[in-house]
Amino acid sequence: MRRQLVQFGIFLTGLTTLSLAHSSDLIAFGKECLAKEERLKAAKDELDALSLSTHRTQGQTHHARNDVDLYQEKKAELEAIIADCAATDPNSAYCHQIRYQYNEINYLIQRAKEESIKEIEDVDHAYIEYDLVRIDFNEQYEAFMAYCRNSDAHYALLQSPTAYAAVCSNENAKRSITCSLF
Repeated sequence: MRRQLVQFGIFLTGLTTLSLAHSSDLIAFGKECLAKEERLKAAKDELDALSLSTHRTQGQTHHARNDVDLYQEKKAELEAIIADCAATDPNSAYCHQIRYQYNEINYLIQRAKEESIKEIEDVDHAYIEYDLVRIDFNEQYEAFMAYCRNSDAHYALLQSPTAYAAVCSNENAKRSITCSLF
């Protein structure tokens, strides 16, 4: 009888040790998932900032295109006045002033076109960078969800009171994906 009690005690000690080891593994798993989740949040913030920057760059490109359109309209007006000047008094101060404005507008059109081309290139680079970061983020998110959310270890973490308490004890952790069932 005594031998059976000793064997049962050893068995219980083994189960407790095994349970504590398993609980320790679940705590390490949970903390690793919380760290991964924090890195994902930082990556999401970077992605959002990049998206905002891309939209800003795109808006600047539209602004440069609008400038070119406005300059083209002004150029057309000046061309009509220059034609009138040539017919009436081509050497007047007024006609010289109009030709000067016409040359200025041509310069501004050329400069705005060059800026527009550069900004279009910037937009293209911004979109490419955004797409690469977005793809990387989506891959990290899917890997996180497969490992930390849709796994047996995640379910075991939520079912173990010891592990859950150790990992999800603060309010931020309780609101995390790692510490929630759904």
